[in-house]
Amino acid sequence: MAEVGRFEPLLLHYGLVIIMAAVAMEGFGIPAPGQTLLVVGAILAARGKFDITLLLVSSWFATVIGNLIGYYLGRLGGRKLLGRLPVNPVRFERMERLCARHGNKLILVARFIDGVRQLSNLLVGILEMPPALFLLMTSLGAALWVGVWGLGAYFLDRNFHAFAIGFSYLSPYTWVATLIVVVSLGIYLFRRNHNRKGN
Repeated sequence: MAEVGRFEPLLLHYGLVIIMAAVAMEGFGIPAPGQTLLVVGAILAARGKFDITLLLVSSWFATVIGNLIGYYLGRLGGRKLLGRLPVNPVRFERMERLCARHGNKLILVARFIDGVRQLSNLLVGILEMPPALFLLMTSLGAALWVGVWGLGAYFLDRNFHAFAIGFSYLSPYTWVATLIVVVSLGIYLFRRNHNRKGN
């Protein structure tokens, strides 16, 4: 992974502070390589350069704090900003309804999507998601994101050879499964097309 060589000197010099700063900044709308630094930090932890528990806990904490800052920036100043922009009131009301119905799901998965990761907290703050609900969902989302990218990268690097052996063993079966799916899809599309022509 090229990013390890690129970011390793920076991480070894500044430690976890640089990871915490990057993931927090992403939470309130500033593009930063938070996810990349988390992955690189986890790989370095697998190689004994960082403590993985401290990395995961500090990254989770910084993520939640950054998300809360973004949320309150949107909640306290976002409406005034929108008032100066040419925003269609009907469209805004539709967004409010969508936020009320699906905002919790958005916050849960937002960290995994570039662009959404940087703007979702500001958006739900502007749309005034209840603070307790936001705190719950952003805490769960941060734990999920840190677990997948931090813990995932850590275990992948530590057990790379075992994963490689397992993948090589499963590879023929995945090809067979892929072939079955493709053939089944082809048969389904052929039959559907044939039935449409018959009607």
